[in-house]
Amino acid sequence: MTLTGRIRNIGPFLRSFIALGALNYAAMALGFVLTVVLTRRLGVEDYGRLAMVLMLGQVLLLATANWTHIGFVRFGSEEFSVSGRLSNAFWSRMLIAAPFAVLTVSALVWWRSSLAAYLGVPVWAIGVVIVQFLAVFVLRSLAAVFQARQEMARYGAMLVLEKAAVLILVVALPLALLSVSVVVALYAVGAILVVLVAVSMLGRQTLMPVECGDTSKRMFAFSLPLLISCWAGFFGANWFDFIIIRQFRPVSDVGLYSLGWQVVAVAQQITVVFSTLLLPKLSIMVSKGETSEIRGFLETTLPRWLITMSILFIVILLTARWVLPAIFGHAFEGSAPVLALLVVASSALALFNSLVPLVSASGLTWALSGVTLLSASANVLLNFVLIPSFGIIGAAWATVLAYSLSAGIILMLVHRRFGHVRHLPWFIAPVPLVYLTI
Repeated sequence: MTLTGRIRNIGPFLRSFIALGALNYAAMALGFVLTVVLTRRLGVEDYGRLAMVLMLGQVLLLATANWTHIGFVRFGSEEFSVSGRLSNAFWSRMLIAAPFAVLTVSALVWWRSSLAAYLGVPVWAIGVVIVQFLAVFVLRSLAAVFQARQEMARYGAMLVLEKAAVLILVVALPLALLSVSVVVALYAVGAILVVLVAVSMLGRQTLMPVECGDTSKRMFAFSLPLLISCWAGFFGANWFDFIIIRQFRPVSDVGLYSLGWQVVAVAQQITVVFSTLLLPKLSIMVSKGETSEIRGFLETTLPRWLITMSILFIVILLTARWVLPAIFGHAFEGSAPVLALLVVASSALALFNSLVPLVSASGLTWALSGVTLLSASANVLLNFVLIPSFGIIGAAWATVLAYSLSAGIILMLVHRRFGHVRHLPWFIAPVPLVYLTI
């Protein structure tokens, strides 16, 4: 039976998609409410400062852990299908990440005074960033165990609980005590609380005994190209945009740009859910040589998915101008033009995220790193060219062009390996056409 047939018959893939999708929507709703609360309590300037501080934690995750996630899911799902455990894959990932974590945390401690001055926060806030980074790393590692076991309901529950914990803590704290540094501390506390929940759900037997075998070598060889990809992804994403905007524009512009990203990320996360579910599924298909099912995915399932996402993006385009000021306040009215362009970029990202699991499952990690590196280089160059003259609108245009480049290259890569993809760009074309119309 083809993949499309299994979806029509309400198979495991669809049940997982519904479970993870519902929980992911809940997490996005909580994140949206958290953004509303923070923008109204902190204001434009402090919200921009918060975005810069949280960016520092993302840099630590990029250097330490994000690049081993795909490798962990791949080798973990294989180990779990054979033995019912993930101890080798889990501890292999920890072994690989440990030296990078020590190095990055040491660098942060060494430059703590300079970083605090640049970010406009007390020096002790850098210690809070380190704690938050460690808590989030452990939480995402435990959540990835559920993903590797294809327990998507529990994986989604981790997303919901993390957002809920932070939201409750922020709302409960008196306004007089709220500051950028305190909010980051609340993010750390929320992650720690959810880590305790994840440990209790997994139990001891899943991750024991502490052993690696030859899995650590295989995982490192598989993941090493993704280290380049993750760092390239940083330079090609909104976090690096913040740095360039801050260099040429006031920190309030970082707040406006950050809000545009926060809103569009709600829609982008749906494509991440789809990609998350596909990775273990396509890994098994590729390993078994199920070419007919892969063809069915490319010719039938993926076009339907892309046109659905295009409809969602068009709705956001048509309503952003009125909805943003109504929800976040008129101070954030300048985020609407940024959001419109980021929606266009997201249509290209939807195509990219849909094809990346197939590329990763095929072991083409060096090629994937090359695509990301080229896209990131384009984003950096375009940022320096466009932001000084056009501000945050220039940053958004740089993202559109960089994302379109990466989607085009990944499309050619998949076509060369599997074929059946030349028709896919037509299903995201309505989004830029609507943007140009309005």
